[in-house]
Amino acid sequence: MTGGRTRTRRGDCADASGGRPISNFGGNIRFTPRRRYAPRTEDEVLQILNDHRDGTIRVVGAGHSWNPGIKTRDVLVDLTHFHHIRVCGDTGFVTAGAGVRIGALLKHLSKRGLTLPSIGLIDRQTIAGAVATGTHGSGRHSMSHYVASMRIACYRKDGEARVRIVDAGRELRAARCSVGAMGVVLEVALPCVPQYFVRERCVWRPGLTAALESEVEAPLQQLYLMPHAWTVLVHERSVAAEARRTGWAALYRAYWLTVIDVALHLCVKFSASLMRSRRLVHLLYRRLLPAFLFPRWRVTDRSDRQLLMRHDLFRHLEMEAFVTREHLAAAVDFVVEVLRREDERGSYVHHYPICIRRVLPDDTLISMASCHGMQEQDWYAISLITLTEPREPFQRVAAFVAEGLSSRFRARLHWGKWFPPGEAGVEQGYPGLGEFVATCRQFDPRGVFRNRFLRRTIPSNREQVTAEQCLTHVVRTC
Repeated sequence: MTGGRTRTRRGDCADASGGRPISNFGGNIRFTPRRRYAPRTEDEVLQILNDHRDGTIRVVGAGHSWNPGIKTRDVLVDLTHFHHIRVCGDTGFVTAGAGVRIGALLKHLSKRGLTLPSIGLIDRQTIAGAVATGTHGSGRHSMSHYVASMRIACYRKDGEARVRIVDAGRELRAARCSVGAMGVVLEVALPCVPQYFVRERCVWRPGLTAALESEVEAPLQQLYLMPHAWTVLVHERSVAAEARRTGWAALYRAYWLTVIDVALHLCVKFSASLMRSRRLVHLLYRRLLPAFLFPRWRVTDRSDRQLLMRHDLFRHLEMEAFVTREHLAAAVDFVVEVLRREDERGSYVHHYPICIRRVLPDDTLISMASCHGMQEQDWYAISLITLTEPREPFQRVAAFVAEGLSSRFRARLHWGKWFPPGEAGVEQGYPGLGEFVATCRQFDPRGVFRNRFLRRTIPSNREQVTAEQCLTHVVRTC
């Protein structure tokens, strides 16, 4: 991410001018910043902010996002060197540098018999990037909800850079999921919990209603709606009463890695991308996949093994929308209706399971499960993924789905996933948005951290258009 080292006025800071373009994991974002930095100290970060206070500064983590959140033509900051981890046994908290990968943090905690209260589906992201975008698993709050404090490099009103500790009140609720709009996050403090074990089995259900019935006994479960068969595979998960491995857990993980993380993806690439065969995709989900999944194989293993998947092995594009529990059934019906209609027309064949995960309400201002200013209720993430290229057919359908879910059910799009294009963002029903914008102004009076993506998705002038107006414009521009 960085090139040679250049001496600047107040110390040494890695800096590369020009050079190769930056691209994200999905390959859909590509740009070349004018300056790239990889600072090693907080003083170097402040130096960068002071030197570029009249420009645009964005921070890159693992690049595991599908929207232009990291994109800038000016300055890009890479916090790879901020990889310290400190565990405080007295308080039960861990402080991690912004550049620490979640996988490395989980391994560090596991050696001490600890783990995080919530993790996402993969562990490749940096902790700051995961928190900034509301990364979540299933059955618990997002990671953002648990943040206890942050150190953020930002600006004073006079434009001078400084480091602020954010640990309470509106500022903390804003910083917990800030999409980089408040400054450069230097470190994050999160609570630790004792390492726990998860009991899991996979079962087939005839539909969404039947799948949700097991939610009480399996609160950590996640659902996979299989296209063209329209049955639901349920990953029933719950915290195990006994902290020990059972049921051939290692063999189960190897089986799941082979059958789902690798073989399924290869079959999708062959049928949908290489052969472009509607019939083969139908056969895959109606006949082949059910034959290779063994339901009711019940295993128990450590949480940081059981809750993670290798979802990063194959490059893909993902759009994820959040709806409340009261709208979930109707929202899923709408998605199925759209995909069936496109399939019948032959204009698009959806080729990947639709993942549905429950996220408990967050104490944040703009995370997708934020309950600020609302009655507390659970949110459900509905994820659409494509493995094929060119991606225009998927993007057209995903943009239409986003419009329908937002206008009908006030859905919220995941800050770390693909956003439909357009001059206006798919902005939607965040009662805390005004407070968030006001807080950002205190940390960034000149809008240095606001790139084009943030300017269109989070207007700073509060004269916001309605969701229907935004989404109508999105569909027209697509």
